[in-house]
Amino acid sequence: MVGWNFWVLQSSLLPFEVTLFNSLIHYWTEDYSAPIPISLQLVAYFIINIAAVKYFGETEFWLSLSKIFLAIGLMFFVFITMVGGNPQHDAYGFRYWSTPMVPYIDEGGLGRFQGVLASIIKFSFVVAGPEYVSQIAGETINPRKVLPSAYKQVAIRLTVFFVFGSLGVGICCYYNDPLLVKAIEGGVPGAGSSAYTVAMHNMGIKVLPAIVNAVLLTSSFSAGNSHSFCGSRALYGMALEGKAPKLFAYCNKSGVPIYAMLATLAWGCLSFLVLGEKASVVLEWIINLVTAAQMYSYTCILFTYIMWRRCTIAQGIDREKLPFKAWSLVY
Repeated sequence: MVGWNFWVLQSSLLPFEVTLFNSLIHYWTEDYSAPIPISLQLVAYFIINIAAVKYFGETEFWLSLSKIFLAIGLMFFVFITMVGGNPQHDAYGFRYWSTPMVPYIDEGGLGRFQGVLASIIKFSFVVAGPEYVSQIAGETINPRKVLPSAYKQVAIRLTVFFVFGSLGVGICCYYNDPLLVKAIEGGVPGAGSSAYTVAMHNMGIKVLPAIVNAVLLTSSFSAGNSHSFCGSRALYGMALEGKAPKLFAYCNKSGVPIYAMLATLAWGCLSFLVLGEKASVVLEWIINLVTAAQMYSYTCILFTYIMWRRCTIAQGIDREKLPFKAWSLVY
């Protein structure tokens, strides 16, 4: 049950990224047919994923670098501009960030609590993913040596990028900036509805928003590539254990589970929903589906860990001798 849920989770993220990619293109122009980039992106994922794993890894490595550069670049943008390094020479500091917490749905304390809760639910969609690293254990040379380092790097990157990234969003512009509110309510595509882009516009910085949108394009493509890989491997793993049809356990000469890959990529066809609705509406549908699946997946992971921990204690297994142990566990 958990395995099928995880496959649905990964497969649902594929049309999310494809729809987002299409939305990012709209930042520059509306004069094109949406089915064309959607179809080309799905074909590109197929070509990349049917190659040997080492080629997939090489492609993902270079694509993932764009995410890191974007995150670091935006953090530096906020720091430099907040101390006066902007066309207006306005050292705004924490002027916008110091706004008191405002109600979200209802008024008063209940409204402020609803705002916090809505943020937690929304960002749980974004922060999930570190567990994907475990999926490559079966296709990694010397995983006992390589994966512990990968786990630590993921934890550090997520902490730095998400904490400082969230802080930066609150620092660079007011929560109720007219441009920001209009962009969100109007479903402005791509980087147009980002607090960073609104801040750049307010400061008179013209070229940077387009650069941010371009890097977001590569980040979105990379994320969809990862989800197609993880989804196919999840289905393949279940097929090996007899929990999914044996057809999905078949691999081509490069060791790629071709039918599991095709079944996962088929979810990408949900991206064509944008032909009948706004991209922002379709994205919201998929976000709700994915968030619910991720909450369920994490709950099961935590429950499994607690029971596994009890088993190691009962069998006298020394935790210090394990290949990897997180500093925050077992607490």
